Amino acid sequence: MNESVNNFTQRFNDSDIEEEYLNQRWPKIWPYLKMFLFSTLLIKAFVMYDDINTFGPNIIYILYHSIDLLGFFVFVFYISDEQRKKYHQLYMGLIWVGFINIGAWIYYFSPFDFAPGEGIIISCIIIPLTIYPFYFLNGILAALLTSIPMMIMLIDKGIMTLDQIPFLFIFPLIFTVFAKANIENRLRKDFIKSIKLESNKKLMHQTLKRYFGENLTEKILDNQGSLKGDNDWVTVSFTDISSYSTIIEHMSPELAVKFLNEYFTAMHEVIAQYNGQIINYIGDCLMVVYGAPKKIDDHENLAIQCSIGMRTKLNELNEIWSQKAYSKYWKNHGIDKITARTGVHTGNVIVGNIGSDRMLQYSIIGDTVNVASRLEQVNKEFSTNIAFSEQVYFALSDDLHSRSVYLGEIKLKGRDTATKIYTI
Repeated sequence: MNESVNNFTQRFNDSDIEEEYLNQRWPKIWPYLKMFLFSTLLIKAFVMYDDINTFGPNIIYILYHSIDLLGFFVFVFYISDEQRKKYHQLYMGLIWVGFINIGAWIYYFSPFDFAPGEGIIISCIIIPLTIYPFYFLNGILAALLTSIPMMIMLIDKGIMTLDQIPFLFIFPLIFTVFAKANIENRLRKDFIKSIKLESNKKLMHQTLKRYFGENLTEKILDNQGSLKGDNDWVTVSFTDISSYSTIIEHMSPELAVKFLNEYFTAMHEVIAQYNGQIINYIGDCLMVVYGAPKKIDDHENLAIQCSIGMRTKLNELNEIWSQKAYSKYWKNHGIDKITARTGVHTGNVIVGNIGSDRMLQYSIIGDTVNVASRLEQVNKEFSTNIAFSEQVYFALSDDLHSRSVYLGEIKLKGRDTATKIYTI
């Protein structure tokens, strides 16, 4: 991207950036221009009325103002915004140059004394380069096309002398042009800064999404990175690949990473579908929470539906892996296909940023997390791939409730009472 600005034209050397800049400027220019055009219309009406009273009707004068009035209504009310954006510089140039020059020539050829004083030269320079929203070169052109004819008339009428030209024309023009150039340059530099800032924001957003997912990223940005610990009712799941150590025992590190990334990518698609938030990758284990950071009413159902979906997706992956060479690493161990175990529990957790001032991690802690982790291991005892607690079972929809199977009670480590276990 060529960010440089041409010192002569005060335009970006890169035409695409210039077009983007002009498109960005137009919504800011148009409200001001519309207000300005309404104001100048009133001024012109007053001037026209005064001139007609002073000099009498003049066909050229009346014709110009009639055309100007028609042009105003067409430009403001009837043409499209795209056309206004395309032709507004030409339109402003015509109404400014026409108004000043035609008015001046009417004065010049009238039998009355030439009304404008020499100070009008400065006005002809300053107004198009400051008040009118002309682009740089267009502003200079509009200033020259009005100030030079006016200056010639004033000199001819003896109102202005040649030795006044530096003070009334050259110096004001130079100072105003430099001021206009500085403003144009600054606006374009600010535009480039805004582009870079927006680009950095998008990059940061995309990067955060890759690490934290959509929901958590939005919450991090909304809270400016500060996520205080909250006590929330959520559902937590742990999913582990069965016999993982055996599967990757003879794999190279590169191949093991490739295998895991394929697995995690597929699982992530399913988890995102059911509004789950991946909290952590622990080796081959996926720790997922439903109901945080985005609150969800039916997180228990979503967790079970997601667990079923992950199981289905894993079966699809096995079909793909069976065609790949690295399937030999588990088939040589008598493992026909990759399976996974999932434990699901619901309850209160503390959720938020946990860590030090120097390094924080969004996490969840509490007994619910521990139970979900141990339920994943319970699958080994019951030869199942999904195990969930009674708390999850009672919160399920009728369909999932009827499909669930009671496995029995088991006393989990760290709990005094037995936990009823279900599968689906």
